[in-house]
Amino acid sequence: MSELRIHTRLNSRYQVFDASGELPFSLVFGLCRRSPADTDPRPVLLDIAGSILDVPYALAHGLLTIHEYDPKNTEQSICVDLIRLKEITAVEGKYLSLPSPINRTKRWRDAFTVYHSPIDINSPLTSVLEEGKRYRIKMTGTDLGIRRWAYNSRQELGDDHHPPTHESKAVRIVNSKPSAGNATFTVVKSLPWPPRVETTISLCKSLPCLNSTTTDTDLGPSRDTGLEISVTNTGPESIAVQTQGRQSFLVPWGLFQPENDDDDIRVRIIGSKSGRGSLQVINCVTGDVVRGNDGRGKCSLTDSNIDSRPKLESLVVLRPGDPLVTRLDIRALLGGLADGQYMIRLRSRGCRWWDGEIGEEDCEDGRVPKRLGSGLVPPLMLESHDEVGVCVREGQLHQIDSDIGLGTSQNRSLG
Repeated sequence: MSELRIHTRLNSRYQVFDASGELPFSLVFGLCRRSPADTDPRPVLLDIAGSILDVPYALAHGLLTIHEYDPKNTEQSICVDLIRLKEITAVEGKYLSLPSPINRTKRWRDAFTVYHSPIDINSPLTSVLEEGKRYRIKMTGTDLGIRRWAYNSRQELGDDHHPPTHESKAVRIVNSKPSAGNATFTVVKSLPWPPRVETTISLCKSLPCLNSTTTDTDLGPSRDTGLEISVTNTGPESIAVQTQGRQSFLVPWGLFQPENDDDDIRVRIIGSKSGRGSLQVINCVTGDVVRGNDGRGKCSLTDSNIDSRPKLESLVVLRPGDPLVTRLDIRALLGGLADGQYMIRLRSRGCRWWDGEIGEEDCEDGRVPKRLGSGLVPPLMLESHDEVGVCVREGQLHQIDSDIGLGTSQNRSLG
């Protein structure tokens, strides 16, 4: 075998490069051994110095290229002149291990080894980026730039006193699909960040009653609300927050899709009595999530011409220091559970937000105006460290002690 073929993908962590450095940016690489000729059961260790994973070096030496999009025609782009990067040297001392495909149980799309190559604002690469412009980084061919590799361990890579293994010399590491993916992003001077919000959850004074004659979704009188969620804006100004529908904000991406479901369409916990999808119930003995472990909300495909801007009715206002309190009936959430102890917690959810209040006079056709429609903003995160303990016993709910602390949403944790 003269070549060891590695399936390689490339993506950008975010759609924007924040020139202020507040939002960390990186290129996301995925490598997977899936060639039919790759039958060795041992892992492969790669020395990534001078490879495509060493991004500034790879750009300076033609393993990667960067293109600038034409603002008048987004289908056209020009290759950026990288002459100023020619003096860049390889970064030594970094390695990546790829497991063998032999006896793999995962499908290949789930078997990638992921590597993040951070691009710091002081990186030489930033010297060729201009604010307001959109760029694309892609692989130029099959050469991954791997010069040293070995099966099993780092010791077999060799050093100044011991030459590399036979495999490194005789077998080249190449990309099996050079067109797989690219990293696209827009350069911005800075990003607007939401204020910090504090979110707490607690049981109401009156607990719902369970009894054997009720169904899973009807476990007590409707006057027993059950759970109270309080969200407080600690910032100096009011903000408008989208509580339902398709959310549009910055999310971290993996190789193929967003890494989490912050941008799903389900109703958020604030401003609506149908936000139970933001709650989870955990069995205290097993640690299993017994309620609220479903995936992202489903939405049907829509015509690209349909107006996706949020409607005014889907917005709530968080004013400084004024708690927004939501009370939920948790009978349906807890119905059908066996006797035992459970914890209720709030799942982290992102929301689109805007500075100030948005009223009817600000809207266009009852929706957020187009000038406020950009999704290039970090989300307001609704999250809490609070956990409410309940005990289901002989058809009754009882509160149990738990270590409950104030839930504080840190809205700069996009990473």
